[in-house]
Amino acid sequence: MNCKNKKTFITLELLLVIVIASIVLISSFKIITNIYQNAKTSQNISISQLDLLSSRIILEKNPHYINNLSLKNNNLYIENSLFLENISNFKIQNKQNFKIISFIYNNIYEIKWVIKI
Repeated sequence: MNCKNKKTFITLELLLVIVIASIVLISSFKIITNIYQNAKTSQNISISQLDLLSSRIILEKNPHYINNLSLKNNNLYIENSLFLENISNFKIQNKQNFKIISFIYNNIYEIKWVIKI
C-alpha cells in the first residue's frame, strides 16, 4: 500500500508540473507575441514619420519642386518621379511668401506643411 501511495503522489506531482509548465509557456508566448506586435507597430510609425520628415526637408530645400507636385493613384509625384505613397486629399494653397501643403498620409495622419518660398 505504501508503494502505491508513492506512485499516486508522484503521478499527481508530474501532472501538476505539466499544468504549471503549460501555463508558463502559453503566457510567455502571448507576452512575446505582444512585444513583437508592439515593436512592429512602433517601427511602422517611425518609418512613416521619417518619410514625412525627409519629404518636408526636400521641399523646404527645393521649393521649386512644389510647383511640380502631382497626385496620381493616391501617390504624390514630382515630375513623374514617386515622392510619397498613400496620399489623399492633397491641396496646395498659395500665400504671399509661403505655400501651405495639406494632405492625409496612410489614411491616418493629417499633414499640413507651411513652406517658405
